[in-house]
Order: sequence, then structure tokens, then C-alpha cells
Amino acid sequence: MKNLASTDEVQCGKVYMVEMQDGEISSFRVLGETPTHYIFSYSTNENVEVFEKAKNEVIGIFEVREWWDTKGKKEGPLVNR
Repeated sequence: MKNLASTDEVQCGKVYMVEMQDGEISSFRVLGETPTHYIFSYSTNENVEVFEKAKNEVIGIFEVREWWDTKGKKEGPLVNR
């Protein structure tokens, strides 16, 4: 499974599976990127939440389909943990 964060292939506007240092694994849309942070968003009902995360707190960013085919089937359903 290719870690797009380590290969600098993250595209703004796409939804990815994002793995954080604290163990959180969720799907987020990448809205932007600075040299030190990613800017993510996610939807809850009718709200859209936007937040930034330091790049050193992100372990990996993966294509959703690739992540699901590799890890998701083993871990079961995922709803923004």
C-alpha cells in the first residue's frame, strides 16, 4: 500500500484514508497543504468541519480503495473513529 504522504503525491480536493500518530484512522478530504500542515475536512450530517494537522502527526495518507482492500476488510466497518 502506497503512503502518499511520504511520496508527496497528495492531491487537494481528494478524499483519502488518513492515519494519525494517536491511532485515529479516518477518511478526510484534503483541502490544502502548507510546508508543515495538511488542511482536512469531513462532513457530519449537514455540517462540514475543517481542521489542520501538523504533517509530523500524520503517519500516512492512502487511497481509500487501496486502504480498504488492504486493511479495511480485516478491521471491519469504519465510521470516523
